[in-house]
Order: sequence, then structure tokens, then C-alpha cells
Amino acid sequence: MELSRFILQAVLGTCLFTVILWCAQSRNPRAAGMMLTFPALNGIGLLTAETHDLHLMARAMIPMIALNGLLCAAYILIQRQLLAHLPGVSPGVKRLVVLGVCLGLWGATALWVAPYVQAYLFSASHSLTFVCAYAIGCVPVTVLLLWHPVDHQTSVRQRFWSVIRANAVRVGGMFTLVVLVLLVARGGATAWAGRLSALPLIPFYSLLVLSPTASKARRGVSPLDQVGATVLLGPLVAMAFVWAFVHYLNALPLPRSTSTSMAAGVFGLLGLWGLCGGTIWGILRGARVMERFMGQGKGSKAPG
Repeated sequence: MELSRFILQAVLGTCLFTVILWCAQSRNPRAAGMMLTFPALNGIGLLTAETHDLHLMARAMIPMIALNGLLCAAYILIQRQLLAHLPGVSPGVKRLVVLGVCLGLWGATALWVAPYVQAYLFSASHSLTFVCAYAIGCVPVTVLLLWHPVDHQTSVRQRFWSVIRANAVRVGGMFTLVVLVLLVARGGATAWAGRLSALPLIPFYSLLVLSPTASKARRGVSPLDQVGATVLLGPLVAMAFVWAFVHYLNALPLPRSTSTSMAAGVFGLLGLWGLCGGTIWGILRGARVMERFMGQGKGSKAPG
């Protein structure tokens, strides 16, 4: 059981990175932004956890998911400013410096801030309050600082397998990093297992790969900017998933060790993953319709 969970998490994490890369390099960069915090590893971690550990792991996951979204947004905004104001510095140096700062902030928050937030999330109502507060804060920040129109002229639809072949080394590096993090998480306490399952390994590795060079940055909106347009919205879906999946698992009448209960858990996991995908599609579709409506409104106000 332990080995199968380990392999499944490593494979799912790598597959998620590949889907993000495909969306970002094709015509769906906004979908990639929301997929950065898709709850793939979180779901497997909760499915295979003991019943008495579920709430503790969820309370550890939720604030870290929110932090991941905030740090991804910070990475994109800082990269944008550095590219604009320090054109003489190597893009690779900029990426590594910003990545190091963000990872340092993640570690400090996980060590000193997350335990206090976790203590606050002792009930379902407090968890929902936290998610709602995040939503209230992230929507205006997205609209004012992160939103960019999708540049359909520079985006080209690519085949999924073509993206894998072109990025085979990066995909292999992602698999290796996921395995290393899972090995560390296996030896930790339950709370730290929950935090490490929410480690921004996939989002930051994806952002590092998608970060533009100086020459690309001069041609207007970069793929990283387009991915960043929805990077704060993805954690809303992930946190809602964690809250709903924990309640679903606790509602199962049979012991978690039985095959029937595990099958019901897998069914619920796949269903909620599908619901997350549908929610992401709905949000992106709604944003596209709103943009089209606002564009028509501006066009009608223009002098004839």
C-alpha cells in the first residue's frame, strides 16, 4: 500500500506538470495558471491517510495552498519588475534569485506562521471562513495586478506528445524532484506530511521553466504573464477540494481499511477531481465571456 501510494503520487505529480506545460505552451495559458495548484498530490495524501489524521492534514494543507498561490503571484510580479528595470542582468540569475526568495518565504511561513493558522482552522466553519477571506482578497488583486489578455497570435496549438518529447529532460527532472520530496515527507510528522504535500514544487518548477528570456520579454505579454492571470484563482479550487474531500471521507460508513471503503474513496476522489476540472473550465469560460462583453461595450462607445 505504501509503495503503491508512493509511485502513484510521483506519477501524478509528473503528469500534472506535463499538463501545465502543455496548456502554457499551447493556447490555454490561463488554464495552466489555475492548474499550478491542482490538488493531485493533496488528494492522494488524504485518500491514503488514517481517519484520525484527516482533519490534521487538511488543516495543514489549506493555509499552505493559499501561500503557494500568493508566492506564485509574487514570483510573477517580481520577475516582471526585474525584466523591466534590470535588463542587463542575466534572466537565469533573476529566475534563481526570485525562486530562492520565494522558497525561503515558504519555509519561514511553514515553520513559524502556518502552525498558528492551522490552530485557527479547528472547525469546518473556520476553514470556510479562511477560504472566503482568501477569495475576497485574491479577486481584486487578480483584476488589478495580474490579469492580461490572451495573445492568440503568438500562441500555437501543440500536440500533447510533442510537448513531452520537446521537454523530456524537464519532465524527468520533475519526476526526480517529486520522488525526493515524497521520501522526505514519509519520515516526517503528520502535520509536516500535509505541508510537504502542499509544497510548491510543481508550481515553482513550472514557473521556472516558463520564465521568459529578455528577448522574449520585449515582444509584449509573455506566456508567464498569461499564466499569472489566474494563478491566484487556482488555490480557491484546491482549498475547496480539500475541505469537501475530507468531509466525504469522514462520511463513509465503513472502516477505511476495507476494500469497499477504499473503492468509495477512489470514486469520490475522481469525482471531485472532475468537479475541479469543470470548475476551472467554468471560471475560464466565464472570464472569456466577460472579456468579450466588455470589449463589445467599449466598441459601442467608440465614436462612429
